Amino acid sequence: MTSETERKAPLSRGICMGWGLGTLGPVTVLTASNVLLLRYLTDHVGIAAALASSLIAFSKLLDAFLDPTMGWLSDRTRSRMGRRRPYLLAGGVLLALSVVGLFSVPDIADYDLRAVYVGAVLVFYALAYTVFNIPYLSMPAEMTTDYHERSYIMSFRVYAVGLSTIAASVLGPMVLAALGGGSDAYAKMALVFVPLILLSAWICFRATRHAPFTAKPDSTHYPILYQVKSVASNKPFLVLIVIKFLTLMALGVQSVFAFFFTYVLKVSDVYLGQYFLCSSLAMILSQPLWLRLSRWSGSKRNTYIAALALSLPAYLSWLWAEPGQPVAFIFLRAAVIGAAGGGAILMGQSLLPDTMEYDYLRTGLRREGLFAGFYTTVEKLSGAIGIAVVGAVLGSAGYVQSMGSGVTQPQSAIDAIYWVMCFLPALISLLGIVALLFYRLTETSLKATTLLSPIAAPTTDGEDFPALPTT
Repeated sequence: MTSETERKAPLSRGICMGWGLGTLGPVTVLTASNVLLLRYLTDHVGIAAALASSLIAFSKLLDAFLDPTMGWLSDRTRSRMGRRRPYLLAGGVLLALSVVGLFSVPDIADYDLRAVYVGAVLVFYALAYTVFNIPYLSMPAEMTTDYHERSYIMSFRVYAVGLSTIAASVLGPMVLAALGGGSDAYAKMALVFVPLILLSAWICFRATRHAPFTAKPDSTHYPILYQVKSVASNKPFLVLIVIKFLTLMALGVQSVFAFFFTYVLKVSDVYLGQYFLCSSLAMILSQPLWLRLSRWSGSKRNTYIAALALSLPAYLSWLWAEPGQPVAFIFLRAAVIGAAGGGAILMGQSLLPDTMEYDYLRTGLRREGLFAGFYTTVEKLSGAIGIAVVGAVLGSAGYVQSMGSGVTQPQSAIDAIYWVMCFLPALISLLGIVALLFYRLTETSLKATTLLSPIAAPTTDGEDFPALPTT
């Protein structure tokens, strides 16, 4: 690894690729849980839709409040491997254990005990995701200070997100279909994911050993509540987390896809896998286009708006989907939604290190982990709400849970699935566009921000910290 003073040379492609591949593990588990877990819990574990979605939401909410603490811990870590890299290996192992637990719920006769077990495993998974993801997301801001190079780094993460989606939502449903779709099939599917999760964590750890990094944390100790207050003074970051809160709700809404393909389109999980294969390939192949559009326009914000706008007609078109519809229409929607999602993910992730750099220029402090912690908190809150909304809507519409036997759903449940599939993600995208209009941090304004010395600590016990310097 190189020191903070040796960052002027462009990052090698190997470092960027290796760092990007690190997201294979967490996003594979995240996608599998978003797309398949709710249906697994309702149709094979026998948990009611409203309760299952509430357990998922509760685990995310509980862990969300620990994310800033994890970020603060990684900021304070001292290691010859850097502040962040040790957590990559630990988080990878924990994620591998969690995916097995999520899809291998034992046949517990008592309904309440079964629900308690599911809740405990969900909390363990949420903690495992935090241990890996927060230090991981903190690394790009340390690796480069170049505005457009951050987008380049993040493009490799989006490539990996596409591969992760293929693994979880393409390979996963295909494995389920090949094994008959029972509860044992879900357990075997989870075992297929384990080597991928462990390998991606190891590759990321090894590839970033020569990456630029902050040599050591600042020696001054600031109370966590004061740091939270100072983070809140970073207006671009506040706007960003509002945007991400809105747009990341779509991840939780993804849980409706499995229901839509089964009960509306009436096709097997093979078609669900093919849909996500097409969507993921579009996400991957669209990355050069979004990078060029961002550089040509000079605005990540406007590129982000364009990506969200592209998704609107595709989401609304699901209203006309029905059994027997030509497969070409399904795959066309997949391509448009995948390409739009690729642009939204790339631009959203690229804005995060920009706000971290803005904080450093304003305060002189290197605390990327704290910002990543708050960012991930919002990610989990939005995902929890998205899944909770899906479960609540299905439950209120009379969706019937089971333990593996096929059931006929009432028309009210089918109508609810249509509503969630069409209108909810379109509304989320529209609100995200509105929120983006308030984001004004640009390459020019970053360059105009003068690097300041670290904020001064209080001189006497109990004295308030001085106000943050402004530019």
